[in-house]
Amino acid sequence: MLIKELTLTDFRVYAGTNHFNLAPEKHFGKTRPIILFGGLNGAGKTSILLGVRLALYGRLCLGSTVSQKRYEEFLLDALHHSKETDRSANQASVELTFTYAKLGTENQYHVLREWQRKGSSVKETLTILEDGTLIKGLNYDQAQNFLNELIPAGVSDLFFFDGEKIAQLADDTGGAALEQSIKKLLGLDVVERLSGDLTVLNRNLTKRSSAQEIQAQIDSEQSNLQDCRTRVESIRQEITTARAQRAEIQNRANKIQKGIDDRGGHFSASRTQLVDELSELQDKREHLVSQINSLVSDAAPIALAEEFCARTETQIESDLNLHSLLQERRIHEEYRTKLIESLDSKLSEDTLSIVLNGLDTLNLSSKDRSLDQLIHDLTPSQAGHLFTTFNQARKQREEVSTLFESLEKIEAALDEIGASLARAPDDSLIATDFENLQQLQQKLGRLDAEIDTLRKSGKETANEAVEVARRLDRLYETAAKLSDQKRVLDYINNANGLLTDYVDQTAKAKIQDLEAQFTECFAKLARKDDLELQIRIDPTTFNVSLLSGRGRGIAKDELSAGEKQIFAIAVLEALAKTSGRQLPMIVDTPLGRLDSEHRTKLVEGYFPTASHQMIVLSTDTEVDEAFYTALSPDISRAYKLEYDSRVGATRAREGYFWQEKEAH
Repeated sequence: MLIKELTLTDFRVYAGTNHFNLAPEKHFGKTRPIILFGGLNGAGKTSILLGVRLALYGRLCLGSTVSQKRYEEFLLDALHHSKETDRSANQASVELTFTYAKLGTENQYHVLREWQRKGSSVKETLTILEDGTLIKGLNYDQAQNFLNELIPAGVSDLFFFDGEKIAQLADDTGGAALEQSIKKLLGLDVVERLSGDLTVLNRNLTKRSSAQEIQAQIDSEQSNLQDCRTRVESIRQEITTARAQRAEIQNRANKIQKGIDDRGGHFSASRTQLVDELSELQDKREHLVSQINSLVSDAAPIALAEEFCARTETQIESDLNLHSLLQERRIHEEYRTKLIESLDSKLSEDTLSIVLNGLDTLNLSSKDRSLDQLIHDLTPSQAGHLFTTFNQARKQREEVSTLFESLEKIEAALDEIGASLARAPDDSLIATDFENLQQLQQKLGRLDAEIDTLRKSGKETANEAVEVARRLDRLYETAAKLSDQKRVLDYINNANGLLTDYVDQTAKAKIQDLEAQFTECFAKLARKDDLELQIRIDPTTFNVSLLSGRGRGIAKDELSAGEKQIFAIAVLEALAKTSGRQLPMIVDTPLGRLDSEHRTKLVEGYFPTASHQMIVLSTDTEVDEAFYTALSPDISRAYKLEYDSRVGATRAREGYFWQEKEAH
């Protein structure tokens, strides 16, 4: 499919007839796929996307569950309202011209959807031309079904999307958003609606054929089920209201907190704790100083003269040995004298001399030492005391060193706390803000409790509804057994079983392809070269598991906001490729939550290659001058949408924010 032209007439902010040429052009032999629309918020970018979807799908452009009444209200609201005349147009239209190839044959279609006001209601007409010839014999519903079969609305959601769709997939943690996208891709949403319709038919047939007493029970249980639904809806609305209140209060609390932080309040908030830590550290410091003083006043200073202590210990040991030798010499001399006195009269002088010489030989070692070598005349007890003192001094020196290290750490901590206290503002300056913040936090706590209570109540009511539904199913089963139409009901049940198997098997087959396509798309768009991301999708629950290149599980919260956006865009591109359809892409404001690097990746790796026709709706802060320059080689044409608040209408010019000319 290739969109060639779009014309909006008195549609929303577009007054009169506004024609847009959307066909990509060739430049120097290369087709440039990008059509760029630029405009500030409120200038009508979303109306371009909505106009295409409205031309193709009518009521379905608002969703599959929108009622006809709501759709008619939308059409009336879409009539252009002029601020100059303060009047709305009576009729409007959207026109779309596109080519579509089917079974090797390409045709051109022109779709004109018009509507006009008829009192409080609206009359709508749909005209389709094929290759310039009106397709005859189609009423409105048949013409709409023709378009739906040509380009299914569910598949178009994968090609025509806005920032909200990206955010929905980025923030989805339960798999609900991805489940809907996959089912639309495969057409399984239609199958599920068929299954649901068969279930309703089953119940209706059973109801008509049930016995009277069973019918009474069914009516009672249906009343109970409706009551549960009413209560669940009421609780849901209460939760929505409470969440809105909470969001408003949280926003106010964030602003107050930011003001406090801007004035250094995060220091003031911990002033008391810092003061307590300061006092505790000062006490520890005093205790350490006291311990150091005690050791310094004891034996520790002796250890400063370690070399002297070692020499002294060596000398004392030598002196102790000398003292022992001297003691032996003294004993020897006394014994020699006594021996002479005892033997002098008994032995001759020569014999006595021989005895004395033998005795002296026994004490030669003591005679070889001189008394002049004795320096410290100490007793062994005195020497032991000195040795003990030296050892104690060495231990105390190590203790003092350890204490000084602890003291240095405490001094550093005291300096840091002192600096923090110096930065903290006076509590009186932000006391009011602290008080207001505390009150808001209390309100948040009460709202959280209220929401939790509502959730519990809703869960209980939902469980009650499930039980009622189960009882109803049992009643229907019993009634079916009594029904004359049991054969038809069996066919319905069999068909439902086949549909369930079809959904499961089709989903499994496509999910494998989708996982492979996602890995390729994400790698192309991710900013971090080392962030290799894969997905595994549960074909039953559609829950998404993120895996690194090495197979490690990654929590989605580990991704930054920008990476979540890239994740969502990669999922959408993978879904589009998996669909196997060649459709244009229309992307509305896709860069809102991306940083510059992620935007660059998107500009380089997505817009030029994602489709043969890429229509980008952007603000000047998303595709700015730098990104416009990067995209220029792939841009066929650009439009600037400029809203005139005086007349309440948008004027389109060819060009972009920096170069523009009137569009025709």
